[in-house]
Amino acid sequence: MQVQVEQRRVIQIIRAEVMSDRPEFRAYSLGRHNLGDSIDPFIQLDHFYMRAPIFPPHPHAGFSAVTYMFEDSAGSFQNRDSLGDRALIHPGDLHWTQAGSGLMHEEIPSPPGTLCHGAQIFVNLAAKHKWSQPVALHLDSALVPEYVNPTGGKARVVVGSAFGLESPLQPLTPVTLLDVTLPPLGKIIHTLLPSHHAFVHVIQGSGEFGAGRSHLEALDVALLEQGSETAIVQANELGLHYLLGAGEPLNEPVVSQGPFVMNTDEEIQRAIVAYQSGHMGRL
Repeated sequence: MQVQVEQRRVIQIIRAEVMSDRPEFRAYSLGRHNLGDSIDPFIQLDHFYMRAPIFPPHPHAGFSAVTYMFEDSAGSFQNRDSLGDRALIHPGDLHWTQAGSGLMHEEIPSPPGTLCHGAQIFVNLAAKHKWSQPVALHLDSALVPEYVNPTGGKARVVVGSAFGLESPLQPLTPVTLLDVTLPPLGKIIHTLLPSHHAFVHVIQGSGEFGAGRSHLEALDVALLEQGSETAIVQANELGLHYLLGAGEPLNEPVVSQGPFVMNTDEEIQRAIVAYQSGHMGRL
C-alpha cells in the first residue's frame, strides 16, 4: 500500500514584475506591494541580471539586505559599506547586510561590464532588533552545505536548515533559503515547519509544485499554504532551478518609506533624521 503524504498546496501564483529591462540591468521583482503579509518575514525579492553600476551609495535601516549570486553568474559583486566592509560576492556566495539602526552601502559588478546573475532579498528584522548595531555577514560558496538529491540535482542550504544540513550563517531573523536545481523529471521532497510562510521563485525551467501539482514556469512565484510539513516538487522535461524561502512570520506592523522598514511612522522619521545627520555613515 502506498502511503499518502499530506502536502502543502500552492495557494497563489503570480508573475514576477519587470522592474527594469535595459541591456545593463534586467530585473524582476515581487514583494509586499503584491503579496502583502503572506511572505512575512520576507519583504521583497529581486531577481536580476546586471553588468554596470546602477544604484549609487544608499542607506538601509530596519531590515537585512541579502545578496545571493547564482552559481552560473559570469561576474561577481564588489560590496562596500559605511562599516568598512569591502567584500567580493563571487558566484555561489551570499552577503547579508543586517542594517539594523542604519548604514550606507553599494554593490557594483566586478569586473566592470561582466554580467552578474543573482537575487537580492529583503528580510525584515523583529521590533527588538530594528535598532541593533549594523553588521555585514558573508558566506563563501565553498561553505554552503549541499544536499545531493537521490533522483538527481541538489539543494544548496544557503541560509537556515534543511535535509539534515545547516548553513553556518546565523542572522538575527531565522529564515531558510534554498537554491534547488533538478534534472529533467527529477523530484525532491521538502520538509517545512507547519507554521512557516514559504514561497518559491522559478529561475529557469518548469515543474509541478505541491499538492495538486501546480505548474510553474520561469519567473513565476508561488505561495505555499501553511499547516503541512511536506512539499514535493518535480521538474518537467527541461529541468528546474528555483529558490525556496521559508520563515516564521513576525506578525508585527510594517511601515516602510524608501530604504527604511520600521514598525511605526515615528521610527521612520527617526531613521530619516539619522540618515540626514550622517549617523548612518558615509561612502
